[in-house]
Amino acid sequence: MNISKKWQATLAGAIALALVGGGAAAANAAPGDPIANPQPNGSPGTFYIFDENAELAEAPGKVFDRTQYVFGATDNVDYLSEIDPDDYAAPGSWDQVWKFIAKPSELNGGTGSWRAYLPDSAAGPNGGTLTPNLTLGDLASGNNGGIDTVFTEGGDWLVGIAYTTNAGVTPVGTVYRTVHVNAADDTYTYEPITYDVPSGPTAPVEADLTAGLQNTALVTETVDSKVLAVNAGAAAANQTLTYGSFPAGLAGTVSLDANGAGTIDATAVAYNQATKLWFSQSDYTGLSWDSFTLTQTVSTSSTSTLTAEVTASNRFELVAPASLNVDLGDVRRNKTTTPVALGQFSVIDDRDELLGWSVNTTVANFTGAGSIPATALGYAPAAAGGIQTGVTLGAAKLAGEGSFGVLVEGAAGSSTAEEGAHFNADLTFKAPIDAVRGTYNSTLTLDLVSK
Repeated sequence: MNISKKWQATLAGAIALALVGGGAAAANAAPGDPIANPQPNGSPGTFYIFDENAELAEAPGKVFDRTQYVFGATDNVDYLSEIDPDDYAAPGSWDQVWKFIAKPSELNGGTGSWRAYLPDSAAGPNGGTLTPNLTLGDLASGNNGGIDTVFTEGGDWLVGIAYTTNAGVTPVGTVYRTVHVNAADDTYTYEPITYDVPSGPTAPVEADLTAGLQNTALVTETVDSKVLAVNAGAAAANQTLTYGSFPAGLAGTVSLDANGAGTIDATAVAYNQATKLWFSQSDYTGLSWDSFTLTQTVSTSSTSTLTAEVTASNRFELVAPASLNVDLGDVRRNKTTTPVALGQFSVIDDRDELLGWSVNTTVANFTGAGSIPATALGYAPAAAGGIQTGVTLGAAKLAGEGSFGVLVEGAAGSSTAEEGAHFNADLTFKAPIDAVRGTYNSTLTLDLVSK
């Protein structure tokens, strides 16, 4: 609030100086394009927003907070240009001036429906509303929760000036802008003013060529070349002509020599495509055109360099079976158990350097009611899901015989990739003929070793 009071005092001094010097600058001192009124939001006119430094604050998307001081003026240069009530209300039809913020549905109810508002005046040197303070946080009066609800609800609101009767309840004329309120951070932006866009010359469409002069000597194409020779004749000597094509692809200007001749790069046009090329002055008058088709007899080829990089995870690991306990079952002396699966285990060799590997098997003696040598265990390795290139299964070992060795191995230069190779083994146990009756336990160890 303090910044508003300070600015108002400074502004009063500026007005006094302007009057002494012979009056304020004329409205619309530097007009741009004509303003399109009414505006898209329905306002019959508009005004510009200036900040506390009397600088135009109409930058698209400029963000304001609810306490930032801004004021309105009808000119984008003269910040002292007044909002003329005669532009919006018949003389003598109103008796109060208000500034307000409202939803479109609240607009016509004046002080009885506007969300927030404060009185203003039409006391400028020219009888208009001079530099109305439109700081949203200063609009202290209101309905349905007032200015706080504007920033709670967010969305689109109308901010403006109203000329009213009936103690402000009946607006006779209004002028307003649309603001977009961001409820998340108590900020808002102004919708840009809409201007009339003056109509100017437009490039021809293909149908326009029927009304233009077809000049069959305008374009000369050469086999196996995409450079067009053009000649618009002596009447176009030393001129720069605008050109385009149908289908689209060529567009630009071409400078002609003293004979009206020049060249155009037609690289964008495909071979064997019937194309219409048109020429005109820069304002698209004097339209003429010609047809051409590029042809090619020389075969062409191109080479492309392909690059791919193979990467590796550098993983080298043994993934143990899901269950680490295997029950080999019951067996009579001098008999061999039915094969029982060890459970799937996996080898991942995705190292940067593929040296090869092996999975070695060792077994401890069986202990319990007595002691049974480890050789009582037999195994038969198998590949789960097929054997991979470079992988070899080790020899099977009969229960009760032989020694333990390599269960499976991978050759140097081969890889299991990051997905790994999957294996299993059928385990058997042969009870010695003199074994003591009872339960026995042992431990089987798999070791993954790099070569």
